[in-house]
Amino acid sequence: MKTVKEILDQKGRKVFTIDAGQTVLEAIQMLANEGIGAVVVQKEGKTTGLFSERDYICKVILTGRRSETTAVGDVVSQKLVVVGPDTPVDDCMMLMTQARTRHLPVVEGDRLVGLVSIGDIVKDIIAGQQMVIEQLEQYVYYS
Repeated sequence: MKTVKEILDQKGRKVFTIDAGQTVLEAIQMLANEGIGAVVVQKEGKTTGLFSERDYICKVILTGRRSETTAVGDVVSQKLVVVGPDTPVDDCMMLMTQARTRHLPVVEGDRLVGLVSIGDIVKDIIAGQQMVIEQLEQYVYYS
């Protein structure tokens, strides 16, 4: 069974982070400029949460806060679910479903080493299923 480490080895380990004291406007500019759906929020170098497009809509727009003056740390998702590099991909899917999240920070010890998204997980699962289908087709063809 494939692990998070294998996904990170394929996709890369670049993680976009923002300091909790920066503004929501800076966070959404980062999301837009980088074409990403979430950014990891850190305070004094420690991962404290995720800020996503959903957080922007629900915790800023719908509550009448101002993006220019609200600190991203004030509206960050507090329920942070993380995984380690050795976490199996199937476990990630289960955690994402249970926590209703689309991103999982990957930590090793207390160090942030990557981020996996629901897209990364689904892509890997589909590739695995495709490989099984091809193997079965070869088996049937040559039997």
